Amino acid sequence: MKILVVDDEGYKLRAVCKIIKNIEGINNDDIYPVLDLSKAKQLLRSNIFDFMIIDLNMPETIGDDPCESGGLNFIQEFLEDDYCFKPRHVIILSEYDKLLEEFKDKNIFNFQILHYNASSTYWSDYIKSKIQYEQYYTNSISHVFEENTYDVAIITAVEIESDAVKALSREWNKIENKMDPTIYYTTEFASNSKPIKIIAAQQSEMGMAAAATLTTKLLSQYKPKYIIMVGIAAGIADDNSYGDIIFPSDIWNYSSGKYVKNEKSENNELIDFIPDPKYIQLNPRLKEKSLQNFDEVLFKIKKKWNETILHDLKLLSGPMACGSSVVANEKVVKNLIKNHARKTVGLDMESYGVFYAANYSYGENTVPICIKSICDFADSSKNNNFQRYAAYTSAQFMKHFIENHLDF
Repeated sequence: MKILVVDDEGYKLRAVCKIIKNIEGINNDDIYPVLDLSKAKQLLRSNIFDFMIIDLNMPETIGDDPCESGGLNFIQEFLEDDYCFKPRHVIILSEYDKLLEEFKDKNIFNFQILHYNASSTYWSDYIKSKIQYEQYYTNSISHVFEENTYDVAIITAVEIESDAVKALSREWNKIENKMDPTIYYTTEFASNSKPIKIIAAQQSEMGMAAAATLTTKLLSQYKPKYIIMVGIAAGIADDNSYGDIIFPSDIWNYSSGKYVKNEKSENNELIDFIPDPKYIQLNPRLKEKSLQNFDEVLFKIKKKWNETILHDLKLLSGPMACGSSVVANEKVVKNLIKNHARKTVGLDMESYGVFYAANYSYGENTVPICIKSICDFADSSKNNNFQRYAAYTSAQFMKHFIENHLDF
């Protein structure tokens, strides 16, 4: 619960905060005391509050003289401001009867009006009971929201990746929504403490835009703690093999930049591309976990595959390049990717969209992860021969990592 207390009188601000702090279940971090309207407006633009308790005789900024109409004007402003989040409850608390009477005539939303009196407990009893009831209400409906939340959301771009994910569990339940064309599938993975709730979905098409859109939908509807992009990707380094699993330390968008004329060509007919790469890093704690020795796990994953694979299975860490089109030319890899991030280990078309949406979607704290395996090397020999194996290794390792290394 978040409670904003706006009052320039220190003694009154302390009294209100003391009452709230003594309510069971309320922590110091839940209370935001401010002394001026400017700070209150700033907080309302970046936080959603359950309560705002505000005085009417308020200064615009600290150091200004209090204005009798300051609180009233402030309330009217934030109600009309599209960039301010409206508190769930607003309580007017003032020691001036004249201001309270004036406000009554303009109280179009019938906000609760309380007269502050240090010798009376009416105002404090009301605030306490109102907050306690809100706690009861929130607790009574919390189980409804919990049923619609998941621990991990899994995103795939193509069917072969989705098939590998569905092979991880015998029981999948389908979710369809008339307002949403995407079909979702849910299951549970095992863990030592409790079952891990999983929801999975496939993009309607390949690419960053589709990935970002699906990520945003999953975050807003199902609020997962982690969202994982799993599947197949192109490898880059010469010493890597088909099926090797890439656990990127960061994702960068190599298709960000601008096209310019090549001044060295006749009539300036040739076009050059000047990249402006954007990077998003993996969560530092997960990066450390991904650098552990997984040789035993990788050996078991390879052994379970129903075909003979001659090379050992490896887990790779490093940057993953993401672009808006399929790459099947080694010159593109060398000139456009390796020149700008020489340690890049792979490339795909979706991961940056997932990371961007997870990091910049409103009000979410979902951690993005990418786990993709090499199915080709983005050159002229590109083919589909190892797509099934790559989809299998990435999905199997993802399941192991979810069940053994993620915190819930």
